[in-house]
Amino acid sequence: MSRSFTSRLVSVSNPREVWLITVAHAVNEFYSVALPPILPLLVNDFAITYGEAGALLTVFFATYSIFQLPAGMLADRIGQRWLLAGGMIVLAAGILVAASAQGYWTLVVAEVIAGIGGSTYHPSGMSIISDLESGATEGKAMGIHGLGGVVGTALAPALVGGLAALFDWRLALTVSAGVGVVYAVVFLAVFQPESRSDGDAPVEPDGGTDERTASQTTEGASGRLAGLADLISVPLEPWVAVLFLANLAIATELGAVRTFATSFLVEQAGTTAGVANAIFFVLLVGAGVSSLAAGSLADSMDRRALGFGALAVSTVALGLTAIVPLVPIVLFGWFFLLGVAMWAALPAMNAITSQYSERGFSGSLFGVMLTAGSLGGALGPLLFGVAAERFGLGAAFPLVAVVSAGGAVAFLGMYRI
Repeated sequence: MSRSFTSRLVSVSNPREVWLITVAHAVNEFYSVALPPILPLLVNDFAITYGEAGALLTVFFATYSIFQLPAGMLADRIGQRWLLAGGMIVLAAGILVAASAQGYWTLVVAEVIAGIGGSTYHPSGMSIISDLESGATEGKAMGIHGLGGVVGTALAPALVGGLAALFDWRLALTVSAGVGVVYAVVFLAVFQPESRSDGDAPVEPDGGTDERTASQTTEGASGRLAGLADLISVPLEPWVAVLFLANLAIATELGAVRTFATSFLVEQAGTTAGVANAIFFVLLVGAGVSSLAAGSLADSMDRRALGFGALAVSTVALGLTAIVPLVPIVLFGWFFLLGVAMWAALPAMNAITSQYSERGFSGSLFGVMLTAGSLGGALGPLLFGVAAERFGLGAAFPLVAVVSAGGAVAFLGMYRI
């Protein structure tokens, strides 16, 4: 890969701000998966069941989901920069409470605190990117942003699990909390808010001016329902519902596969835990590559077509996973391709959301869409788990493929709004 090609993948209008937000994304996703590597230790230390340990994650993501929409509304009122940094400190505080917990219910409270803090990141961080970048670069910016999430997800098991193995899990969580506080301070000191680079209306996915979207702010203002619509500052129109469903489908498939990939590899393919984790890491490498490449494509082609194509390919790939030869060398290659296919739709989806947002309600719009993402993240593991229990881990992949197909249909629906 030539240097010029690589630079095109990451060439954005506000590189410093985008990368600062991307690192914040990595920290946020790192915290969201900080507990899974130490769940066996919590089970032993607190004499709890794995069901009770898993419930801690349910508490975190349920709280995360509930508070994302209020966080988006708050971002439009107090400012995204302050909300992002403040939320990161609250999230770190929740992790610190968990590190000092002497009983199970303190861990539950810690996860509630962490969920509230974590809920502020996406509505504030992604709306900042939306406000800063123009239609020509917001796809790349969203791709870079997505890469940060992949890196944070990949680092958590290694760093938290590694420190817990070398020392103890309390120290691992304490160090992790400190990193978040330090970065929040750095972010406030270094990040300099600027206006959106184009200063104009968003652009259509095919590169033309989106006259319909530009007029939605004016028309939507008179067409909004009283009460809830005024509260969240987002027009209650068909395009919002279609975006919501597409986000829900993408998050559901990602949540399902990310949660159960390792279990599938160990129980169905018979690999060791080490090999399973290595294959999972390769999945995330594919996701990272895809995030950057698809982000760049989102700025040079019809985003609706990109999202539809990515979800159509992932539909086929997820369905075929049930019959892929369970040989390590094949699984390494297959899960890399699966990561590329599944994560390619995300930058397109985020860029489309960005182009529909306006400065007056970008935080609220991302709050609505990311609520769909959180719901999908919680729904995916549930659907996969129920299907795996009834039909087996391998047979659960076709069910996820059906969800992916539904997301592809939602992208097609965008041509009619």
